[in-house]
Amino acid sequence: MSQLDEAINGIVSTVWDSVLGVQVESEDPISVFSHQGGEADPATPQHTYAGVIQISGAWEGAVAVQCSERAARQAACTMFGLDEADVTLADLQDALGELTNMTGGNIKALLPEPCNLGLPVVVEGQDYRFRLPGSTTVRRSTYRAGSELIVVTMLERA
Repeated sequence: MSQLDEAINGIVSTVWDSVLGVQVESEDPISVFSHQGGEADPATPQHTYAGVIQISGAWEGAVAVQCSERAARQAACTMFGLDEADVTLADLQDALGELTNMTGGNIKALLPEPCNLGLPVVVEGQDYRFRLPGSTTVRRSTYRAGSELIVVTMLERA
């Protein structure tokens, strides 16, 4: 495992533990695709949320954090002290946006300076793909937080 991989694993673990009190563990990406309706099983897409934040400057790219609606709802309950029945779509988006901002900000600190962090954007849906034109995926890691899966993707602009 590279130093970058270890650092990003530590960032994801620290953010989810300190903000949500949830332990995360690395997960085999093949099991994600078979459970989440990704490349291995496109016939069963799930409703998911993705927070994306761009990084610009000496390094150009983006960081994306994807999770299920249930994981986003649990995050909103914890972060905002809400009962599950009281969580709104805006709460889900705000919670994932903030988790994406913290994850992206900590990853930015690993990159060459100067770099600037954009504002997080949250998308949600079923069977969607997002892309940053002119970029390639440089790292994709999967984590399990309880019964929920989280995917963190780092895209670098060519």
